[in-house]
Amino acid sequence: MVADFRTPNHPRRREALRLIVGAVMLMAWLLATATSASAHGDHDARPLLRGAEAGPYSVSLWQVYPEAGSAMTPHLVVMFDDQAPGADTEVSIQVGAHPVEVVPSMTTPGAWETVAGVGTDDQVTVTVSSSEGSWTIPAIVIPPPLTSILPMRLLIAISIFLAAGVAWWAAGRTSRAWRRPLPGHGLAIADPRS
Repeated sequence: MVADFRTPNHPRRREALRLIVGAVMLMAWLLATATSASAHGDHDARPLLRGAEAGPYSVSLWQVYPEAGSAMTPHLVVMFDDQAPGADTEVSIQVGAHPVEVVPSMTTPGAWETVAGVGTDDQVTVTVSSSEGSWTIPAIVIPPPLTSILPMRLLIAISIFLAAGVAWWAAGRTSRAWRRPLPGHGLAIADPRS
């Protein structure tokens, strides 16, 4: 009988199956780490200031990462807690002595957000103005994040190079496995009498 690698218990088939399972596990690991890195994006928000009085408004200041991977410094979002701001209401934010561009939020109705990120230990002053007057909320200092921010670019680069290295190693191992004759599994000539 001729040894056929397509039989269920053939050693080359088992080795190929192990490599496929290993590749699937590697991809699952990469997706899991990519998911945890991107989870630091869209839904990561924390309050910096709640219920601050700005004239007739109660204002909250939130620190938000806008989209996964688009910015490593969080943006600020000014939200009006009790009532929606009037059409003539404007919000301005200063970081230190420099004004920061602020626009109406695309995702949160009645909120305003910064266009650029704000770093740790920056001193932020929020001013709300309307036809009724102008109110400045006392300056606050942006606290450090609750967890340390990892060097994400470095970790992503290392993950890419590690995945490429493992893929290169697996491809070389697979090609050697298919070229190498297995002991005791040489080509056998079928006996015509059987």
